[in-house]
Amino acid sequence: MDNQPLATVSAPVYAASYGENNIPLRLSTQSVIGASVTVANGGTLIWRREEPAGKNVDLVVCWDGEVVATHHLSRPVVMPGESVTLHFPLAAPAGAGSHEFTLDLVQQNVTRFSERGAETLRLSIDVDDTRPSRSAALLARARSLSPWYYQATQGVLESRDGRGFPHFVSKAEGCHLWDLEGRQYIDYTIGWGCALLGYAEPRVQRAIAEMLDSAAIVPFPYELEIEVAGMLTEDIPCAEMVMFGKNGSDVCTLAARVSRAFTGKRKILFCGYHGWQDWWVEQFGFAATGVPDRQEQLLHRFVFNDIAGFTRLWEEHRSDLAAVIMEPAGPSQGSQGPSPDADTQYLSEVACMAREAGALLVFDEIITGFRYPGGGVQKATGVVPDLACFGKALSNGMPLSALVGRAEVLKRSMGQTHYGPTFRGEMYSLAAARATMEIYRTEPVAETVWSLGRVLQDGINGSCRFHGVAANCEGPPFRFTLAFAEDDPMRLALKRTLLQQELLKAGLITYNGFLLPSYAHRGRTVIDATLAAVDAALVTIAEAERRNRLDRRLEIPLLTS
Repeated sequence: MDNQPLATVSAPVYAASYGENNIPLRLSTQSVIGASVTVANGGTLIWRREEPAGKNVDLVVCWDGEVVATHHLSRPVVMPGESVTLHFPLAAPAGAGSHEFTLDLVQQNVTRFSERGAETLRLSIDVDDTRPSRSAALLARARSLSPWYYQATQGVLESRDGRGFPHFVSKAEGCHLWDLEGRQYIDYTIGWGCALLGYAEPRVQRAIAEMLDSAAIVPFPYELEIEVAGMLTEDIPCAEMVMFGKNGSDVCTLAARVSRAFTGKRKILFCGYHGWQDWWVEQFGFAATGVPDRQEQLLHRFVFNDIAGFTRLWEEHRSDLAAVIMEPAGPSQGSQGPSPDADTQYLSEVACMAREAGALLVFDEIITGFRYPGGGVQKATGVVPDLACFGKALSNGMPLSALVGRAEVLKRSMGQTHYGPTFRGEMYSLAAARATMEIYRTEPVAETVWSLGRVLQDGINGSCRFHGVAANCEGPPFRFTLAFAEDDPMRLALKRTLLQQELLKAGLITYNGFLLPSYAHRGRTVIDATLAAVDAALVTIAEAERRNRLDRRLEIPLLTS
């Protein structure tokens, strides 16, 4: 007996055990809650959120045996023996009664874990036949019709204490939004930066109304189009000629085409965000965009205010360089916030090097235009590009953008661009632009926004110090975010998400923590309410961090960007 070999049992490849979760056993029809569950990897398989062959491990949510949602892991890798907590929106079924709820794991393109004998989480949940709120009913409809819009909580409708989260807007005025249930919010997305004067600014609204007795689109230009073009050439240093579009992507794409046509070269160095169209998103590859890969990469990113890094790229690509396109102040460079403010010497050096290579310098002033002191970075610094893109605040929320620049460049190149959007001369937006620009000319809009941003940054930074939260406002006063001094990616995501959650509960809307002050935010009442909301959020974050309870304080899914 003593000489018999010991039996060995090999560990399973697919094994999972489900630990703590917050899933209630009773829900209301069409409600959406923030659910969380902790899952331990008890097998030999390494769970990966992104796997080159598409064999990533995901969480599968089922109601009554039917898969209704799939959610990615919250960490890039979960090794055997490790646990991971997933936060996800859980939508209740539309029908009342008892429903079987199941959580399973799947290795995509391979197998469901349960098919290999692994544990699943199985619950019987009673769904009450409660009349859903207007937001809940509309969210359920939107999920099947058109779900591609900003959802600050990824669908979670209300917090555990009953306070609602915003999903749909019933009214927007000044710096405030109201949701379908009549709750009021202070909004710092301000129409994605468009409503610099505030929502529904009365003078702009009247200008639009006065034009409504004539058609918006006609085959020839209205006189108004030429008038607004003239205002742009008077107010923007590089503007000798103008071409209109409807959004920033239109004119950034046009700038890229004009640059390539004018120079006969192909490559573009860029810094910042320049839209969603093919020329710019091709950098992310076919799998992420649906835009075919090029054999040779034509787009190359450089880091703002890093002249050494820019010089290396410039030396490598100068012989085939068509353009350098950049946000000239505070470009967005990741979730932790915008870059610093414009540096005149840096911009001057970049301009000189672009022209030495025979390339065009393009300023993307979609964000900085009209909200930067002086009305734009080129006017404030004296560094004048060959082309510049304006939009967003140009017409205070109506869809209009403009590519402006040197007459020689535009005259020689426009014929090669095949540019001809139907709605570029739409009159109501041009009327809004004329009224908006007249306000910019006569009132200290940019200077006021700059001052407001400084007050907010100083107040928020003071609260961080007072509550012992290692964080600081990053970015220029016209666009900034609260960046946490946190090296661990998971803890950083937890803090950013908790900040977002607590601000929304306090009635403050941001884009994942980014704030864009507007002219309508001026006034002590709004500023005090903003600082109070941020302060309360920081209290929650500080307490959760001290108790190591960041995970448990979350009621919404983790921010992914």
